[in-house]
Amino acid sequence: MRKWFALCMIMMLVTVLAACGGNSDNSSGEKESAPTESANNSGEKGTDNEAAKDVEIVFQSWITPNLTVEYYDQLIKKFESANPGIKVKRIQPPANEGSPDSYLKTLLASGDFPDVVQNATIQMFVDADALLEIPIDDDIKKINNYEAEMIDGKLYNISAIRQPQSLIFYNKKLFAEAGIASTPKSWAELEAAAEKLKAKNITPLLTAGDWTAGFTFSVMTSPTVYKDNKNWYADRFDNKVKFTDANWKEAASYYTNLVEKGYFNKGALSIDYTAVEQEFLKGKGAMYPMGSWFSAAEAVADKDFEVGVFATPTKDGTQYLLGGENAGGYAVAKNSNHPEEALKFAKFMMLDPEAHKGFLQADALFSNLKEPLKWEMSPLQTEIYELLLNNPPMVGHMNNKVGKVPVAGIQDQYNKVAQSMMLGDLDVEKGMKSLDEYWDKNNK
Repeated sequence: MRKWFALCMIMMLVTVLAACGGNSDNSSGEKESAPTESANNSGEKGTDNEAAKDVEIVFQSWITPNLTVEYYDQLIKKFESANPGIKVKRIQPPANEGSPDSYLKTLLASGDFPDVVQNATIQMFVDADALLEIPIDDDIKKINNYEAEMIDGKLYNISAIRQPQSLIFYNKKLFAEAGIASTPKSWAELEAAAEKLKAKNITPLLTAGDWTAGFTFSVMTSPTVYKDNKNWYADRFDNKVKFTDANWKEAASYYTNLVEKGYFNKGALSIDYTAVEQEFLKGKGAMYPMGSWFSAAEAVADKDFEVGVFATPTKDGTQYLLGGENAGGYAVAKNSNHPEEALKFAKFMMLDPEAHKGFLQADALFSNLKEPLKWEMSPLQTEIYELLLNNPPMVGHMNNKVGKVPVAGIQDQYNKVAQSMMLGDLDVEKGMKSLDEYWDKNNK
């Protein structure tokens, strides 16, 4: 009996000592089951002189001439200062790609998908089960029409902007030299203006290679089609419409006619987006089809002429701007090791008042908050804003939502078609058929 009692006492003593040893291990910082979430949220040091470890989240940024490395780094610095315990590592895709999708697909396949992604095709990564559902809280409810970006009733993207894209910027000095008194509204009026410019040895239209070729083709053709069917991509999924339908082929023929008559800059495919922007700002062409973000570069450019803007013409002259409503924002990885910190950063980048205002001004965007933030606009940006006021709700184009987000990668096929046209392949039937074939092949 004594032996049994002694044995029990020894076992109890061993258990107590083991428990004490466990507490000592945790105090030394070795990881057992650390409550990093609350430590990171507060940014305070732990008890018993235990310093909380910093959490690092990886952020895929979208670098452009407007949204520079410096732009992001100063915002990251501000966020880290306000949120001690959270560090942000910024990465970026290669230059001259129209979206970060290919880059992100590579990272997803390698298991290195970032915690926060920007400007991605949301549907593509929802389909890949890569994105976190964003809770509809009071922050999200500050955004106008956030419901429109939901996919199957769930939100995956934080954005609160309006971004008109189907715009043509024009050199007022060159228009005056060619005797053009008013901006074109219809296809016929644009062709007449281009002919007058060419007669004065002025390059009427500027475009470039990379993604710019497909963008130019899309913004100059799509408005005529989508103003009459704002669910065109959704209907394409249901096989109700095709790119080889008469309206699309007519729009594409209008575009190839502009190419055939030599209205675009020679050697366009040999330069990229950054270069063609500078060509326009140097007065090397009269008209430059581009999104509203160009006006940010124009506002700080040194030039000897004024720039104006008009909506890309439609066949009948009815204005219909295409663009983004609450698109191109921030999403969070579903498998992030730090989802709360990642969501906090994503919200900061879009919804923090100073960050939101800075984003609008840097990229010439317009607030889509229920209480919109104002910023000091240039004369050109004010012109864009006035166009937007007189426009119905926008739909997208290329790889953006027109009733529904299109099949993944369709923007690359737009680029191929447009580049072939620029190289002299003006077979509209073949080009538009290739878009249908791409769609059918990738409709999974």
